[in-house]
Amino acid sequence: RRGFELASMAARYAVFYASFAPKFGAAGALGLYLACFTMACNYIFCNFAVSHTHLPVSAASDYLHWVVYSAIHTTNISNCWMVNWWMSYLNFQIEHHMFPSMPQFRHPKISPRVKALFEKHGLVYDVRPYWGAMADTFSNLHQVGAEAQHAKAH
Repeated sequence: RRGFELASMAARYAVFYASFAPKFGAAGALGLYLACFTMACNYIFCNFAVSHTHLPVSAASDYLHWVVYSAIHTTNISNCWMVNWWMSYLNFQIEHHMFPSMPQFRHPKISPRVKALFEKHGLVYDVRPYWGAMADTFSNLHQVGAEAQHAKAH
């Protein structure tokens, strides 16, 4: 199995190199790969972070039922066609955490039932607009960084 994974990784790099090195040279192909990789990492980070990083952290000793954990530690991003496409339906993070093996495109279908369950049990079903959640995320990252810098200085 590890041999197959290693061969797959090698094939990925070889195909990328063979596709772009003839036109851009070895350094150009490497630069293009790094640029694509950087963009992909930022895309993944931003779309993960908007649903998680601005929310509270539980203590290791806290025992939370998985539904309560999903309610406290996850935010959904507004359901609109553009956000659904951009985030590949992972804007329904609450549903994703509750039903991780469900195909993502089914999340909008179960969303009203999950919201009703949360309301029935007094849990907050947190839904935010994409750019508002992005602002909350970067504000939180700034605050955490400032606290770490302050702690380091003292």
